[in-house]
Amino acid sequence: MKQYKPRNYNSLSPYLIVDNAQKLVDLLTTIFEAKTLRRFDHENGKISHIELKLDDSVIMISDSNEGYEANKTMLHIYVPNVFETFNKAIENGCELIEKPVNKQGDPDTRGSFYDFAGNYWAVSTQTN
Repeated sequence: MKQYKPRNYNSLSPYLIVDNAQKLVDLLTTIFEAKTLRRFDHENGKISHIELKLDDSVIMISDSNEGYEANKTMLHIYVPNVFETFNKAIENGCELIEKPVNKQGDPDTRGSFYDFAGNYWAVSTQTN
């Protein structure tokens, strides 16, 4: 029976359109050890479409163009070590929003930062 989606893909994937998609791909590879699943480039070398695997999830990215302007969004991702991941982000030029903290009543320790494109990233590890 033919699958309705690629094997090991989640059903819903965020799609980011950014200026300088390669820079975001490089950043996500550094911070989250993202793996490229598929990639299609325009003739001018800009990214038409790329799919990255971050742990068990797929995120899709493309370079902005006249028909598709850059956008910003908020993303949340669980990681094995929130402090390590958060520090990688800050060391690689991301803007601090909130250092990782475990707030009373929250089973997660979470921190947040902006990437260079203005996307808000919340990173968490369940600690309680």
